[in-house]
Amino acid sequence: LKMALKLTDHTFEARTECMRRNFKGPWFIMLHMPWCGHCQEMMPIMDVLARDLDGEIKLGTVNLEDNPAVAHRFRKLIGGYPTLFVLDQGKLYAYAGTRDLIELTNFCRGGFRSNKQDAIAPVPPDPATLEPWVRAKEAVEDFVESVKTGYAGIWRDYRKQLLAAISTAFSLGGIFGFFAKAAIDMALPPLPRETRKVIKRRLVSKAPAKEM
Repeated sequence: LKMALKLTDHTFEARTECMRRNFKGPWFIMLHMPWCGHCQEMMPIMDVLARDLDGEIKLGTVNLEDNPAVAHRFRKLIGGYPTLFVLDQGKLYAYAGTRDLIELTNFCRGGFRSNKQDAIAPVPPDPATLEPWVRAKEAVEDFVESVKTGYAGIWRDYRKQLLAAISTAFSLGGIFGFFAKAAIDMALPPLPRETRKVIKRRLVSKAPAKEM
């Protein structure tokens, strides 16, 4: 029974030959995680496609949790799971449609060639073929990106907490000020208007005269 081929770090390049000149036809690849519900729903669809498109296109799946080299290789493409794309003649054609069988079939049968330019990219090189300094550079880039992502999450949560604290402080300050003023007014009621006028006249009469 024809099924999508399970690829690994060790078999991905050898099976797909996506970076070789003797490339033997397109592959439709699914990158997934075992905990992803959408990926689990997509698995039987991949097997149906493998049977229906036998001889037209090869299908493969990669569990990224067990294959970090493939995950690293396609890290810039992954925006969610499952991640779907076609490899053909050194190019990668990202799939952004639904999980509808007809739509997927049309894409695999050549629809991918109608992709917009921003959904077409060169196939990332096999990490095993990279120079040591390139691998070191990518490791640093990955580290910086992970730090940026982590701090963005921290700042996002901190900002919410900060705004909540400021709002709470202003609210409590306003409530406290209202009750404080009410207490002062009760303890020290304002003087009658006529009394205030008398006090003002006395203060004015006691003020020293200005020298001419």
